[in-house]
Amino acid sequence: MTQTEINRTRSLNFRRRLADLFTQVQFVVFTTVVLCLLALGYLWHRMFVMVPPGFLGVMYRTVNGGTVTDRTWGEGLHVIPPWDRLYLYEVRMQQKTLDFKVLSDEGLTLGIEVVVRFRTDGEMLGYLQKDIGPEYFDRLIRPEIESHIRRTFGSRPAHELYATVRDVLQEIAQFPLIGRFEKAAPGGPAARPYVHVQDLKIVIISLPKIVEEAIVEKYRQEQLMLAYKYKLEREIKEADRKRTEATGIRDFNLIAGKNVDILRWRSLEVASEFAASPNAKVVVLGGSGQGALPMILNLADGASSAAAADAAPGKKPAAGKETEAKAAANAAPAPPAAAKPR
Repeated sequence: MTQTEINRTRSLNFRRRLADLFTQVQFVVFTTVVLCLLALGYLWHRMFVMVPPGFLGVMYRTVNGGTVTDRTWGEGLHVIPPWDRLYLYEVRMQQKTLDFKVLSDEGLTLGIEVVVRFRTDGEMLGYLQKDIGPEYFDRLIRPEIESHIRRTFGSRPAHELYATVRDVLQEIAQFPLIGRFEKAAPGGPAARPYVHVQDLKIVIISLPKIVEEAIVEKYRQEQLMLAYKYKLEREIKEADRKRTEATGIRDFNLIAGKNVDILRWRSLEVASEFAASPNAKVVVLGGSGQGALPMILNLADGASSAAAADAAPGKKPAAGKETEAKAAANAAPAPPAAAKPR
């Protein structure tokens, strides 16, 4: 083998070794990049934390003291070590609906549905995370509200809830604050609330069916009693009206019985009303004697025709008929004298 061939063989071996080394380095680099990307993808949500609007973050440091109680992380993007953790708490007003089954004073089961509005205290979020945790509503607020509702309804009978609903609402609204006791310098321990309960309202009160029927029947009987009372008052007023009317008629009869001119005036009024009617009639006015009636009416059809024929121009009434009319006027009875009041 010549020197040229030896040099060529050495050059080929060097290139082959260089290519193998480059391939190994490339594999290591690619493997490292892939592992870094996988690790970054796995730890992305632990390192880059977004705090949404209306929330605050509480930091838990794994190697540096645990929960941070003197600081909170605000809204926006935060980069933290992957071994730490940021817990998010909503500081806006929240609303929850709760259903309870409570016992009344007489042992009846009542269904209560309440709505509670609350918000957390931003300065106490670190202590809230350390003492209670993210499930603070089920651990802290719900038991306190249930105890408060049971204490309020347990001292009242079921049938009095509708009558004293304003007092019940006022008592329910006096919900105590739920806080953490701390030592204060001048006056001893002081409570700082974890959560502020803004409002507590009753939405539905479900009474037993027997109580509902009893309440309805009670109000129905009350309305019937008011109706009977009104009818009785109306009948009393009607009796007073009839009594007054009878007194007026009696006084009128007493006065009219002593004065004949009033009777004649009333007779003339009745005669004028009959004369204004459209039917045929014969009205004979006048009479003899002090107590004779001044009016005689003959509304029969035959009599009206005969009277109309006799009253025609050129004819004089028969003497017999005129004599009979005067005799009837004179024979009319006089009105009875009015009785003197006792």
